[in-house]
Amino acid sequence: MTVKRNDRHPYLSAGLTAFAVIAASLCLFFLLFHLEKVTVFFNSLGSILRPIFMGAVIAFLLLPIHRNILRFLIAITPDQRVKAPRDHSFLNFVAIVFSLLLAFFLFYLLLAMVIPQVYDSVVGLVQSIPDYIEVVQVWLQRFFEDNPDIQASVMSIYNSAATSLEQWLNADILPNLESVSTTFQWVRTTVLPNLTGVMAGVSGMLVGFLVLVKDLLIAIIVSVYLLARKDIFAAQSKKIVYSMFRTDIADLIVSETRNAYKIMSGFINGKLLDSLIIGVICLVCCNIFKFPYPALIAVIVGVTNIIPFFGPFIGAIPCGLLIFLANPLQAVYFAIFILALQQFDGNILGPKILGDSTGLASFWVLFSILLFGGLFGFAGMVLGVPVFAMIYSVVSRLVGYGLRSRGLPQETEDYMGKTGPLSR
Repeated sequence: MTVKRNDRHPYLSAGLTAFAVIAASLCLFFLLFHLEKVTVFFNSLGSILRPIFMGAVIAFLLLPIHRNILRFLIAITPDQRVKAPRDHSFLNFVAIVFSLLLAFFLFYLLLAMVIPQVYDSVVGLVQSIPDYIEVVQVWLQRFFEDNPDIQASVMSIYNSAATSLEQWLNADILPNLESVSTTFQWVRTTVLPNLTGVMAGVSGMLVGFLVLVKDLLIAIIVSVYLLARKDIFAAQSKKIVYSMFRTDIADLIVSETRNAYKIMSGFINGKLLDSLIIGVICLVCCNIFKFPYPALIAVIVGVTNIIPFFGPFIGAIPCGLLIFLANPLQAVYFAIFILALQQFDGNILGPKILGDSTGLASFWVLFSILLFGGLFGFAGMVLGVPVFAMIYSVVSRLVGYGLRSRGLPQETEDYMGKTGPLSR
């Protein structure tokens, strides 16, 4: 008995399915029993591809700037020149160059504004250490005033340590912090030559710094390539998707990818702008209210504000402690100021800039920060909200598609309380 050609397809499908199941089982077995080797492999792969990832992040952040510059260049260029592929590629390259130059200028401007202020704040903090020592001394005396013996022992140890610390600061540290040039000279001539015991660690840090600089240079080149060929890469990705899935499923994947990019870019770019504005407002208000170390506090508050929900509190705690050591009453005023600032950010500034870019309820924001922050640290706390928002959007669309295909209502209100039979 011969098998017709058309009858072979069920057997071929069954064979491919069996092969896929066996291959997946073998891969799962290998992963379970060689997890350490797999982890080492992926860590090595991530280290090799780190410049690619960094370049993708740079291109992602520069993409809105690049698009606006390219749109402006096209608007001022005659139509017949824009339609020529070579001229359009030239405009695209010019837009990339201007985007990078603008990013470098903004980064330099930020460093030029922040670093001197932060340096002055750190020097002021070091110079205030003797005052802090006196404050702690008075507090210890009051705390142990009912136990003279313990007070004498504790104060003897504390006074000896405080005296040694003050002598070291006055003789070795403070004279070398008079200016940035004297500080660098002191580090070069005194600190580094005395690090013979930890020279291996210093060499490792130097090598790591050089590797980071190398990765950044490669990442900038990668970002240029990604920005220049973004349309081609997008078209090639869609070709792959439409070649692998049914047209309706491919349409859904492309739509969800666009929606994911919209959520991620809207949240990250908006949050960076929001944090920059909050940092500037904090700097101005700290100078108006005469809080100590205004630049240092503004940098801490602005950077930690990138973290949704918990960021303001994470930044306010160390800043409040610094102010408390200088003036406890001002620490109370600072706490009130931070609460007012975050209310302004959460209710006025943030919604104006971010809008409803994530579409997540407050509970899911808290859940995503705790989950991704616990898994991936600071990066997880920053990116957890937009990543979870993308997952939430995909699940919501899939649930809506399943309900529509079954002829069921899609509104959540229809399922609240005791529902009746939904089958028809």
